[in-house]
Amino acid sequence: MTEVVAPPGGRPGARSDIDRPSPAGAGQPSGRHSYRASRYVVAGGLYLVTSIGLWWHVWSSGPSTVMTCDCTDAGRMVWYLEWSAFALAHGHQLLSSNWLFHPVGFNLLSDTSAPAIGVVMSPVTLLFGPVTAMNVASTLIPALTALSMFWLLQRWVRWSPAAFVAGLAYGFSAAVIVQLMFGWLNLACMALLPLMVACVDELYIRQRHRPVRVGVALAALMTAEFFVSTEMVLIVSVSGVMATALLVGYAWVHDRQDLGRRGRYALTGVGTAVAVTAILLAYPVWFFLAGPAHLTGMLWSTNVPGNLGNSISNLWSHLGQWGPISSQALAQEARALGGYRGPAGPSSSYLGVGLLGVVGVGTLIWRSDRRLWCFGALGVITAAFSLRVGEDRWGPWSLVYHLPLVENVVQSRFVSVFGLCATVMVAIIVDRSRSASRAWLADRGRRANSGGRRWTPRAAGIGSSALASAVALVALVPVVAVLSPNLPVTVQPVTVPRWFQTTADRLPPGQVLLTYPFATADSQAPIPWQAIGGMRFKMAGGGGPSGTVARAGADAVGFTVLRAASVPLLTAPTLSAVNLAAVREAMTNWGVTMVVVPADAGLPPFQTARGTGYGVAFFTAALGSAPVYQNQAWVWSDVSRRPASTALPVLTFNACASERARSSVADDPWAPCIMRAARVR
Repeated sequence: MTEVVAPPGGRPGARSDIDRPSPAGAGQPSGRHSYRASRYVVAGGLYLVTSIGLWWHVWSSGPSTVMTCDCTDAGRMVWYLEWSAFALAHGHQLLSSNWLFHPVGFNLLSDTSAPAIGVVMSPVTLLFGPVTAMNVASTLIPALTALSMFWLLQRWVRWSPAAFVAGLAYGFSAAVIVQLMFGWLNLACMALLPLMVACVDELYIRQRHRPVRVGVALAALMTAEFFVSTEMVLIVSVSGVMATALLVGYAWVHDRQDLGRRGRYALTGVGTAVAVTAILLAYPVWFFLAGPAHLTGMLWSTNVPGNLGNSISNLWSHLGQWGPISSQALAQEARALGGYRGPAGPSSSYLGVGLLGVVGVGTLIWRSDRRLWCFGALGVITAAFSLRVGEDRWGPWSLVYHLPLVENVVQSRFVSVFGLCATVMVAIIVDRSRSASRAWLADRGRRANSGGRRWTPRAAGIGSSALASAVALVALVPVVAVLSPNLPVTVQPVTVPRWFQTTADRLPPGQVLLTYPFATADSQAPIPWQAIGGMRFKMAGGGGPSGTVARAGADAVGFTVLRAASVPLLTAPTLSAVNLAAVREAMTNWGVTMVVVPADAGLPPFQTARGTGYGVAFFTAALGSAPVYQNQAWVWSDVSRRPASTALPVLTFNACASERARSSVADDPWAPCIMRAARVR
């Protein structure tokens, strides 16, 4: 059965593939709906199986015992998942918390908290814990993103395998998989974007449903995306303005009458979307901009506006580049601070030479297809927006990157849009390859003489499907080859120090812990200890943009000393009277009641910082007293009642280090050595 596809500028009411009845149920609505449902069930099931294979090391080992790394951003995402469930269960504020950064707390909307994902996953978190929730979310995100794209493409392609392959390319792209490796659920979850594109298509092109209803749907999607990633809302909004300009500009040049006919419908729908979104997001936006513990200016004070964009080679080179940082450098840093331990992957903006080649050649062959030009133009514009700018580098983003809020956009994340455009184009090209080759083979069969080969309809269908499949493989194989060293995704055991498993859950209410390593944006290993343990205590310090020196306020000196003591890549701080006094003052201001230094036996390096001995010596000097050994950790209780700090010269500190190296005593001798040195002085 043939079908009329409505390209940009096509007539309202043109049918899409989603409306086509199955051959067995032509003219029977129940059969049509059954066929449609079965396609989504089959496609969704295959995507889910593929995603389970992607995370096979998780599901074969146990989703509560392993993950990519219970550290850095992935470990912080575990905390966010636990907080959403904990806040809902105990009636706490969902969008702010002082369980970290006690007593002031922090604004979760200023961070990568993805509360929408946390709320959706809260039943899993409450039943099985935040690590399991993290792994379930990481498994579902590629499958749902792929299925969302598959659903969108049903309106533009006739051959369902073309939509399926394109869904696979989008849901399991580098943009999704690489960001899941780092634990960035908020950025990897792109399932809402194809649904937004469908709303835009309905408002501007198809115009079959009531515009107010479509506008409300678009507003609901934008609101949901705000609680997944505030940054993505800005990227999508900028891209939507560009798409509108392209469509209106094309219609203005080619068919102004059609533009006038469609204008009222489109304006009604877009106006509804803007108005409803403004109402739904009025309080959340205020909370983000001016709510408790909100951040101003550059959220990440360590970033440089425009510096984390793409180089053009990121689109086809397997060598990952994140602005000035390479994926190889991130892999080396992971050995010291924790992170993904698999082979260094490509940039999340990687599309591959095969996909780019198919898009380029296909657009030239079917250059009359306005859908290809529309998505191609939007893809080129957003890819240009993604380029690194600043200093002596110029790109389109140079015009706006210094503006408030826009300065916080990491331009390389425009891949969510230009990657979508490229995927849609691949689906259309694969579909057109099949239909064109089938028509050619059928025509050749009709013209064949009695002595020549006659192409039957069945043979023509098989031949055209084989050709279309070959085109799809050209697009997909380079991406699969580059990602293959990380398939299945590498995981490592989740390790929580014994003290936090056996003693922390029996602490009296109101305890505020300072751990070693101290929790900062550079040493986030202790953050999941609190979350996995069920939020039994509050913590001084924390990660994310609030965990930098620039955000430490009046306690910046003490924060800096603790950070340097906890990050082995930095120069170790001197135990001077000024530094130790600053640490004590910070502890007092943060309301710290206990200091805990876990034993480093059995823990990975990123959880031990400079080693247990160093931590014990540091806090012995800072608190002027020796700790108590409990369940493989050294603990100082009643911190506010401890004696004055004990400043020590470097030589004395090093002498204690030498004594520890010569010691065969099971208990760590650092604290006694420090105390003896203090008495001698």
